[in-house]
Amino acid sequence: MGLGLTLLPLRGPQQMGDVSVLCHDRLSFDQDYEIFGQLSDVGEGNKPTIKANPIPPQMWVETYEDEGIERHRDDKYGTELTFVYAERLKKLKVSDDASPKNKAIKAFVEALPDDTPIILLWR
Repeated sequence: MGLGLTLLPLRGPQQMGDVSVLCHDRLSFDQDYEIFGQLSDVGEGNKPTIKANPIPPQMWVETYEDEGIERHRDDKYGTELTFVYAERLKKLKVSDDASPKNKAIKAFVEALPDDTPIILLWR
């Protein structure tokens, strides 16, 4: 088992002011530390190139799980959830030898409006 990342794109920027946000779309990357390292400090000497911001203090993120809907403010490591706007995430570099799934996620992000908030859920 290792680090995993799921992107939770919201319906639009207006949801950033909501108290509870139910995330309908989930995009789970195949494990790829070249991708993860652009968003988080995942190794020695690694500096993320895409800055994420903490979710607003009033916000709870809701996801569908096997047990039902779960509410999150932190990831499974106890770190506060963060988000980036699609405009920033479009700068994510995905190598030619990345998995087809990771390339498809990148294409999905490219198609989003720039002001779409995307929550980063590390697993």
